[in-house]
Amino acid sequence: MITYIIQIIAFQLIFLLVYEALLKKETFFNYNRWYLLSTSVLSLLLPFIKIESFTKTLPSKYVVVLPEVVLGNVKKTPQIITEASTIANKTSWLTLNNIIILGSCIAFLIFVFKLSKLLKLWAKSKKVKSNGYQILSLPNTTVAFSFFNYVFIGNQLTEQQKESILAHELIHVKQKHSIDLLWLEVLKIALWFNPLVYVYKAYLIQVHEYIADQNAIKTVNKKDYYQRLLQQIFDVKSLPFVNPFFKQSLIKKRIIMLQKSKSKPVYLIKYLLLIPMITAMLVYSSCSQDETNKANTEQTTLTEEELVQMYLKEYRSKYKDNIEKLFSENKTDYNNYLNTLDQYARLKAKFLFMAEDHKERTGEDSNILKVIKNETYQDYLNNKKTQEAKDNWVGNPKRGTLRLLVEDLDDLTTEEEALKQSKLAQINKEEWYHALVISDGYRHIKIEVREPKGDYIHDTNNEIDVPFSVIEQVPLIEGCETLVNLKEQKECFSNKINEHVMKNFNTELANNLDLEKGVKRIFVSFKIDVNGDVVNVKARAPHKELEEEAIRVINLLPKMIPGTDKGKQVNVPYSLPITFKVD
Repeated sequence: MITYIIQIIAFQLIFLLVYEALLKKETFFNYNRWYLLSTSVLSLLLPFIKIESFTKTLPSKYVVVLPEVVLGNVKKTPQIITEASTIANKTSWLTLNNIIILGSCIAFLIFVFKLSKLLKLWAKSKKVKSNGYQILSLPNTTVAFSFFNYVFIGNQLTEQQKESILAHELIHVKQKHSIDLLWLEVLKIALWFNPLVYVYKAYLIQVHEYIADQNAIKTVNKKDYYQRLLQQIFDVKSLPFVNPFFKQSLIKKRIIMLQKSKSKPVYLIKYLLLIPMITAMLVYSSCSQDETNKANTEQTTLTEEELVQMYLKEYRSKYKDNIEKLFSENKTDYNNYLNTLDQYARLKAKFLFMAEDHKERTGEDSNILKVIKNETYQDYLNNKKTQEAKDNWVGNPKRGTLRLLVEDLDDLTTEEEALKQSKLAQINKEEWYHALVISDGYRHIKIEVREPKGDYIHDTNNEIDVPFSVIEQVPLIEGCETLVNLKEQKECFSNKINEHVMKNFNTELANNLDLEKGVKRIFVSFKIDVNGDVVNVKARAPHKELEEEAIRVINLLPKMIPGTDKGKQVNVPYSLPITFKVD
């Protein structure tokens, strides 16, 4: 919600700056009216419009990220939203939400009060119908204004004054300017805290007066019209949705505009600026974080166990004879690293229902029941804080979607941004992947790079590159040949690479390169080709000598048994982050 409000204010500011700089002084009054109205509406709608193609990134580099190698004792930065910060954010949002609602209620009451004043004037005035509108004579006053089809004129005005006023106010009536002002009143009630809404209203009132003056002088004597503007300042009721004939702050501007030469038609091209402005805003709103991905913060008075039992009861009644339907209608969203309490309760209830179904069919307890029966939400959160859980989530992407876990979705570190770009580059290179999910806990964003096109991509040598995460048989390094389980083979491979780097990397080198103290990272990319050789070794580091050292260490890797997929030997690309600390 806060992001949405900020976007509204930003978009309105841009629209108003363009109006002030380029359009305000032109005599295209009707165009200016529609510019102000349309942009006030567009500023509300644009944040909701997400154009998928604008979110697509097409980086040129290609790497596949393996588990990080840590040299020395480097303290890792936590990557999960803590419960305390979640509660604090929730509380602050509720407070802000209440303030906005309270302000809107007060603004609405003020509007109703002023509307009641207008109704009282309507009730005590003498009414005369004429050609689809009504003239209302107000006793003992020089008030002059219009509201929809009603023109209010004080009976103390002279006949000559009434003639000019009526010609002017009838333009407001015919062009339905009151609808414009009521729309601005609605905006003021909803966005009472936004000063730009009041600027919109002031500009729109100006344009209404210019339009009415421009048309009124066609039916009355122009010289007399000027004189009557200058002779007298009429009383104006403080009503937010009427078009007063005279307003002291506008008289000078109205006279200047009446005397101004018409703008040249060629200047209409200025309105075409709306096209690039709106396009830029769509790019911004499409690439901005979608707040619908934020954690579900609905309040509940139910305990964890009560929530589980509530959903379990629901599943029993709805899916007793059709457990398959339970999964088709209650799909789990794995894009967030963490589940909220409500999401966890739903998932646990689903597993318990499955266990009940299994026991009813077989007479035996399900293994699922043994795992989750006594697990609590706090146990789940504690497990999610472990490095093993984080690595498992990142290293087990859903089909076609890579994952990245970060500390703060709104403020990526340099290293996190590098990993993001690396994964996007991998997606761009490998057609098997098509999207990247980035999560910091209860929130996520999903970047769709392309539509899925297939499992493989061929390089210029007509050799096949297959991602390590989906390959049927990973390359086998010395010491892992006897393993038959694919998961164990992958873990063994990663462990052997880590051991090799820690054993051979010159850890003293970084301390002699005049680098700033702190944690540093090296990113190394390489391939195990169809012959089992390490090829295409590249590195990126804070210093050239570190890059050379990383390349030297990776080139020392022994010849391996090449990876295979669908019966063919394939290239397997990698990237290896190496972390070290400069004291």
